[in-house]
Amino acid sequence: MPHTLSRADEITRALRDDILRGQYRAGERVPSERDLAARFATSRGTVREALKKLEQLGIASIQPGGARVVPVQECTLDVLGPLLELNEFPDAELMGQVLDIGTLLIGYAAESAVERGDPAALARVEAVIDEILAAEPEDLAQIRVPRRLGRAFAHASGNLVLLLIINGLRTQLPDPRRVLGGPPRLDPKALKRVVADLKTAVTRREGAAAGSFMRELMALMRAAAREALRSHRSSANETPFSHRVYAKEANS
Repeated sequence: MPHTLSRADEITRALRDDILRGQYRAGERVPSERDLAARFATSRGTVREALKKLEQLGIASIQPGGARVVPVQECTLDVLGPLLELNEFPDAELMGQVLDIGTLLIGYAAESAVERGDPAALARVEAVIDEILAAEPEDLAQIRVPRRLGRAFAHASGNLVLLLIINGLRTQLPDPRRVLGGPPRLDPKALKRVVADLKTAVTRREGAAAGSFMRELMALMRAAAREALRSHRSSANETPFSHRVYAKEANS
């Protein structure tokens, strides 16, 4: 059963999107409770609840005299998902930054796991690798190889902070079925070549090599995602929103 938003949640989302689209500049006051109550045809108590939710999200600060917009650079990871979902398709530059950070994290996870992980944890990583190598080419997209391997290495590393960061980043990403029409389709031969090299690195306990092969795998995924996004949005006439509008205003 689909979740029904409360009136306060609806107002929070509307104001959040207004802020992220640059309708209100960083440091600027949002309209008063009275004005917002009139705009949304609701009570000031409901507006007050919505403003508190904006503050919890990190994009507004409630001060004497009203709520002010917080610069995006001072927000937390919680604002990333809303930024990526402002339009039908995510901003390409912002998505590229997400993949850059994901590549760094997953590469580090692989290197750390291979160098410091216990044998049982690494055996689970090798089981995932073997499953990928045994899969038929048409099934590889559904396995979501980079994600499976990234999580396996993060768990094997024993680094709780790393795992929490990766989990937090993953929860902010849009559903690939919506923005790409499905998981990115990596070239099966190239993918299996890299995964086979990765298995060798794990077997030999060569951490630096394992990290390098995971970064190569992420590069393959990035290219596939870029092509899938280009193909999926080719029939749309949308002018993509750029997060740089909000970021630029925050710096001005």
